Amino acid sequence: MILKRILILGFVFLSNTLIIAQNDVCESSSSDDLLMELNTIDKCLYDKENEEKVIPKPKTKRYLRTRRNNYYHKLRKNLSAINSTKNKAPKKEVKARDVYLGEVTEQPVLLIADNNSNYKGNLKDVLNNYINDNLKYPPVLKEKGIEGIVWTSFIIDAKGGVKKIVALGPINGKLLEAEATRLIKSLPKFKPGKIDNELVNVKHLMAINFEIDK
Repeated sequence: MILKRILILGFVFLSNTLIIAQNDVCESSSSDDLLMELNTIDKCLYDKENEEKVIPKPKTKRYLRTRRNNYYHKLRKNLSAINSTKNKAPKKEVKARDVYLGEVTEQPVLLIADNNSNYKGNLKDVLNNYINDNLKYPPVLKEKGIEGIVWTSFIIDAKGGVKKIVALGPINGKLLEAEATRLIKSLPKFKPGKIDNELVNVKHLMAINFEIDK
């Protein structure tokens, strides 16, 4: 029994020694490599091939990277466009200058759908005709026999509208002033006045006479 144990221990020791020696041979780079046995060389090559096969190939992320790059490129481009739009200075609106009727080369023209001949020609005559056709005498004042003149001023702007209306009547003539203001506000659109093809705001003064027919 003792001999048998000695033989087993000796076999185990010898096997370990051979394995260690084989590993040293596979990893050694000295001149002793020339003395390796043929089966040892084959085993080293076989192990090396297996190790190379085990190494996993890295997965490509080229497609994902391209898509991400495109997304961020578009995002940066959109942000740049937004910033450039915000930084643009707004265009300053060119204001038309104010002039009096006597200064214009082309007077404002009243635009009326029915083409009434009374509303064509000189602006003063056109305005007088329009006032006479549309004036409504306040009944209270008419009953009391109150008459008077209301002086009005207004602007026919470069867009053909009427603005900045001011009415000044006689003492206790608030109702006359209100009617004069209503008349001027009711004026239709105008074709704007011009000075040498430049659109201008035309200031005009006008007297409205409130007189009771007898």
